[in-house]
Amino acid sequence: MDLKLHQSDVLRELSLVHGVVERRSPIPILANILLEASGDRLRLTATDLDMTVMTSCPAEVRAEGRLTVASTVFQELVRNLPEEEFTVRLDGEGVIISSGRFTSRMAILDAGEFPTVPEEPPDDGFPVSLPLLQTMFSRVAFAITKEDPKFQLNGALIRFLPGELEIAATDGHRLAVVRARTEGSDPPFERQLFPRKLLAEFSRFDGEHVLLSVHENHVGFRMGSRSLISRIVDLRFPQYEKVIVRDNPHRARVGRQELLTALRRVSLLAHEKARGVRFRFGTDGELTLVSIGQELGTAEEVLAVDYQGAPIDMALNAMYVIDVLNVLETDQVEIQLKDAATQCVIVPVDDDGRLEEYIYVVMPMRV
Repeated sequence: MDLKLHQSDVLRELSLVHGVVERRSPIPILANILLEASGDRLRLTATDLDMTVMTSCPAEVRAEGRLTVASTVFQELVRNLPEEEFTVRLDGEGVIISSGRFTSRMAILDAGEFPTVPEEPPDDGFPVSLPLLQTMFSRVAFAITKEDPKFQLNGALIRFLPGELEIAATDGHRLAVVRARTEGSDPPFERQLFPRKLLAEFSRFDGEHVLLSVHENHVGFRMGSRSLISRIVDLRFPQYEKVIVRDNPHRARVGRQELLTALRRVSLLAHEKARGVRFRFGTDGELTLVSIGQELGTAEEVLAVDYQGAPIDMALNAMYVIDVLNVLETDQVEIQLKDAATQCVIVPVDDDGRLEEYIYVVMPMRV
């Protein structure tokens, strides 16, 4: 292998593959990325055995070949090169990287040890707007559990309905669901679980559309010359539809940013683990937030709200509410209630026009 590259081209693609690399894996080759030079492109591949990213960038290839290099070291080395142009040349048991008056020699691992990766997704998959899908993922990803060992809660459920796409995530205490229209017909699957890591890596890509496909036991996402492939996960997601309530009679509209900043202040003096805050809705158009737990002291703040309903005093985990307020972008949110012991529903007011519905359900705390 012998080729000339541009620093910005390579760094852009390295930012996509690096997140997949398993830096703590007992299998050394998984900490490496596979570089393959042919024609006028350098192809980069990384895998953790469950997920694979394939991408490429322009290259002046003087000798074709393939090798693997340590992802973290290679990325940092390319980022700190003194000049935009640099060369990569295989030399025995190492690879020489040169730029201007700088020269380095990196150790490599045998490319033959790199795992066999799935086939690249076809270019005739089911089309979905890439920015829309990324927005939908961002609206639910925060609700995926970070601690529960049940794998079905460590991902988001993707469902294709007639003419619509729905995505849901839950940790057992809260639920986020988003739904949008789709243009294509004959989607590649009806229901599929996407792991948390897949959603995180997917956010790194750009473009107008993504093509979805299924091949053997993998689901594929193709974005031009870039591909993301994930192993299909056994589906055991909770029946979340049963906890969604759309007819709660008591409703309060409040400024999203105002509620967010007030909750941050009040929750500072709530119990450190539970982060409980009382939401006291009054018929006088006021919402009073009161911290729960007096180990650190107490805090209280009163907000003006547009409230229709009977007085309700409900305890909620403040962080669960803060999380959803952080991902929404509307000026106002509506809090929908039945009583102090029933799930609280939060929806945005005048939301993104691309979305059919966004609904967030939070279970009340018992105090």
